Order: sequence, then C-alpha cells, then structure tokens
Amino acid sequence: MEKEWEIDLKIPDIGSLVTLLSAALTSAIMGVGNVLYVVMMVTTAYEAKGKEFLLSLINPNAFLTFEAKFVLAVGTLLIISAIFFFLTMFLSIYESHAVSKKERGGRMKLVFGGFIFSILFLVVALLYTMLFRYTIY
Repeated sequence: MEKEWEIDLKIPDIGSLVTLLSAALTSAIMGVGNVLYVVMMVTTAYEAKGKEFLLSLINPNAFLTFEAKFVLAVGTLLIISAIFFFLTMFLSIYESHAVSKKERGGRMKLVFGGFIFSILFLVVALLYTMLFRYTIY
C-alpha cells in the first residue's frame, strides 16, 4: 500500500548520461590535441633540421641534439597524457552504457579521477616543456 503512487518510468538518469558523455567528448578532444601537438612538433623539427634529425630519433646509438632530446622527452610525456585521456574516454563511455541500461549508477568518481589524473599529467608535461626549453637550453 505504501508504493501505490510510485511510477517507474523506465528511463535512465539523464544528468549522469550527459555528464559522462561530456567527459568522454572532452577527453577525446584533449587526447587528439596531445597527439596532434606531438605530430606538429616532430614535423616542424624535421622541416627545420632535415632527414638526419628524423634518423637520429629512430637510431638508439645516435648522438642526440638538443632538439631531438626535447622532442623525445616532451613528445613521450604528451603521448602518455593522450593515452590517459583515451582511457578516461573509454571508461566514461563504458559507464554511460551501464547508466543507460540501468544496471548500476555511473562511477563518477572513477571517471573524474581519471580525467583529473590526465589533466595533471598534461600539466606536468607542459611544465617540463617550459623548464626544459628555458632553463636547460
């Protein structure tokens, strides 16, 4: 008798879906931006230094110039940050699927924890870029 006025509409939590999908979209854009920045960095260094620069990046025994060290260090950090962004995107999509099927509530703390970790790793990469460029060179 207590639940006689209760109505189950069988619709998912719209707020959680919008939040999770916006986190997925933002993570995808940030990850693609990181990858494109690394591609742009390698391309401009190749245009400026020539074919020997690209070969020195591939050859583990080659003497690395400052530009090659810079591209390797910063590019690696940015690619790792992009990987974390893509993992956050996949986690957010997985959680939004669980919310849409009403299997369970979305694990927002896990998704936003991954997003914050990705942002922190990006900040570390950009700080390392500034320190490497303006203090070591």
